[in-house]
Amino acid sequence: MHEIICLNGVTAGYEGRAQITGMSMSVAERDFVGITGPNGSGKTTLLRVILGLLKPMSGSVEYYRGGHKVAHLRMGYLPQYNAIDHDFPISVYDTVLSGLCGTKPLWGRFKREHRDMADRAISAMGIDDISQRPIKALSGGQLQRVLLARAIVAKPEVLVLDEPDTYIDRQFKDQMHSLLAGINSDCAIVMVSHDREYITSAARHVITMNR
Repeated sequence: MHEIICLNGVTAGYEGRAQITGMSMSVAERDFVGITGPNGSGKTTLLRVILGLLKPMSGSVEYYRGGHKVAHLRMGYLPQYNAIDHDFPISVYDTVLSGLCGTKPLWGRFKREHRDMADRAISAMGIDDISQRPIKALSGGQLQRVLLARAIVAKPEVLVLDEPDTYIDRQFKDQMHSLLAGINSDCAIVMVSHDREYITSAARHVITMNR
């Protein structure tokens, strides 16, 4: 399989302070890269670099499609649970649909094809019955399903997940892991998790970060 993301000697951080230093790694098509490590070791910083949200202080990040260098890839992102505004007045359906904002003109309307894509993502996550609820009325597990649907609705080439298995019960955690296995057949996954047992069993490559 072709490599689609390559980090070469990346140092990155905030306000001149490095959180990761000299990091090199790669992600291939339909890869599953697990990232573990203690709090403060730079896991989220690494994800932000991969997503193109944080420019490295040094080193390079390169993206490829079919073996050819490209400016960017289609990426889906599920941030940490505590980074989400749970009280924002928006429905489940509109939350998922918002994952397609980048596929239409800034002021353009969503088309029927966009709504069909949202319907498919909602069905894939098994949340049809709550699609009209406000997100503030959801349980932790339900909200994670909604955000996962939003992350995959645009058919990303890479799905980036920052501790998606936090704040959910064991039953839904097992369900989510099954969902990720299915998603991984269509796209690469880069996932931060403290569940080392799951990461070592599911991921093809595991990166352990240290402070």
